[in-house]
Amino acid sequence: MVAVQADFGARKILVDLPDHSTIIEFQNPKFLDDPDAEIISALQTPVSSPPLAELVRPGMTVAIGFDDPTRPPLPWQTILPKVIDVLTNGGVKDKDISLICANGAHRKWFPDELKRFLGIELFDRFWPIGQVINHDCQNPDGLSFLGTTERGGHVEHNRRFVEADLSIYVGTVSATYVGGYSGTGAVTGLASADSLASHHAHRFWHHPKSATGDHRTMMYRGMKAEVHDYMEKAMGKRIFYVNSVVGVGGQMAGVFAGYSPEIETPCWDLADTFSVYPSPQADVMMIGLSNWFAYGEADNTLIAAIGCLNPARIWLNHPVLREGGVVIGLNPSAGQIDSTMYPSYQEVIDLYDRHHDISDLAEHELEISSRPDYLNLYENGNSYHPRHPFWLMYIGHYTLQRAAAVIMAGTKNPGAFRKLGITPCRDFDHAWQTTTKIVGQSPTTVAAPTFWTRRQFKFDVVDV
Repeated sequence: MVAVQADFGARKILVDLPDHSTIIEFQNPKFLDDPDAEIISALQTPVSSPPLAELVRPGMTVAIGFDDPTRPPLPWQTILPKVIDVLTNGGVKDKDISLICANGAHRKWFPDELKRFLGIELFDRFWPIGQVINHDCQNPDGLSFLGTTERGGHVEHNRRFVEADLSIYVGTVSATYVGGYSGTGAVTGLASADSLASHHAHRFWHHPKSATGDHRTMMYRGMKAEVHDYMEKAMGKRIFYVNSVVGVGGQMAGVFAGYSPEIETPCWDLADTFSVYPSPQADVMMIGLSNWFAYGEADNTLIAAIGCLNPARIWLNHPVLREGGVVIGLNPSAGQIDSTMYPSYQEVIDLYDRHHDISDLAEHELEISSRPDYLNLYENGNSYHPRHPFWLMYIGHYTLQRAAAVIMAGTKNPGAFRKLGITPCRDFDHAWQTTTKIVGQSPTTVAAPTFWTRRQFKFDVVDV
């Protein structure tokens, strides 16, 4: 056996795995020696776009969307000041620059959280004049409906962003279970709830062509591209992107500016050099789960659940988890949901008790998402939108169906995970005993002990 140190909530634990196990941990690439210079160069020589300075004119309105504080703040604290310098040097006034937190259907962030994310100087400059705002995916006054795509994409986005003379989006590119690589954030972060629902539907998330990490072929990313293309044509202008390709802590390996989709190829090519790891097809996947990732604390039942369900989606060539394999997640999750921050989560989990299949939850999505009490908490209580848990359930369905068992090892609330179809075990040894009864005594084992504390990556499965 080999001892592996794995994330287990706020601490690490040692677990014994078979000697032949494949242990994969994200390794940082070489980072930029001079990020400031690289950012300036990217703005001056963008991909398929005139330099940013040539897009600027005095007196124009500019909207800058930026990824929300579910990510490390370093890229935005580094890039946004350089972008704003170009704008103000071109004659744009501070009062005409909107900084829009692209939180999609996530919660609206408190001022002190936005201040930590943007940095004190930028926040104190734009917040007092009302130019730092949270996107609202529900209020029709702040949204602009642009139309419907061929496959039913509801194109409705932040009005201030859509109607600005110049629309800029500052985001990051890294491996993710959503789309293979992140990017094109205006499609999701600045969308309405109805728009998000149209491409976060079960039929897209659970489709076999979406349950993969291949960003070039996956169905969901293709749907994002369709919405993006329609959005730009309806706006009558193109969105100027600034994308950093990042490692642990948001440190930058590269930065690119320009139009999408043209900007994606250099971003993807660089990300591929350090985000793809060879892996066998696994009988068993072991995932370490830290105390905070994705959308909050792992004590939240649904957040802990996606922590062990979603890594199995990020594969290339062949599924990393074989049909009938086992996933073991490690976390002491209390299985408790903060009803003020995630008000609809528990109700959606409870609804699953009444149905045979996760896809059946879709018949309740509109009803739950229209509840006045939930919507009031979203609008005024900094809570997640009531539709959010449906989408987490849909995306986790792939692994629940593919695996013979998904185990949460160490949870303090066994019943909370049984409700989601996840087997609770008291500790890793108990989980391993359960696992070997299913897959035998010498399973092919792939371990990702720091998957959430370092960086997500792709499992490249060549031989099966």
